[in-house]
This record gives sequence, structure tokens and C-alpha cells, in this order.
Amino acid sequence: MKYRGYIKNFEVHDPHRVGRITVDLQGRVNDCRALTYRQDIKAKDIEKYKTLKLPIRQWGYVVISTPDGVLDHEEAIQRNVGGQVLGYFH
Repeated sequence: MKYRGYIKNFEVHDPHRVGRITVDLQGRVNDCRALTYRQDIKAKDIEKYKTLKLPIRQWGYVVISTPDGVLDHEEAIQRNVGGQVLGYFH
């Protein structure tokens, strides 16, 4: 989200325990959802999942935990990796 310009900065408090994260927003985020259940998704199904969850095609990102790290849907498609959906924002 920081790379795409949606947040200014974030700070992790007490990372060794449950802790909390403080986020400074830019004002561009309309909706942000974290999924409490992790859905497995294949690389070929990312585009279909994105069209179901996001309001319009050109706006928003799906966040995926992959073997390459935490990526948005565009990077996951580019690297051709699947993983578990963590959430989405737009």
C-alpha cells in the first residue's frame, strides 16, 4: 500500500507479541477488508477473483501471501505465483 501511494507510513508496536500497527493514511483508501479465513488461490484464478471482489477493474488491489512474499495481485500475476488471499483495498 505504501509503494502504491495509499499510505504515508506505518509503525509496528511490540512486534514480538501480538502488538499493533499504526498506519498514516493518505486519504485515498475507500474500503479495506482483511479476510479472517485464508482463501487459497492459483495464479490463473487471480484475475477472476479480482473482478468479483473489487468494485471496478482498474481500481484497487488484492493482497496475496505467496512463497515470494506478500504481493499485490499485479505482481503475483507478473511472477505467475499463487498463494493465500489476505485481503483487498480500494
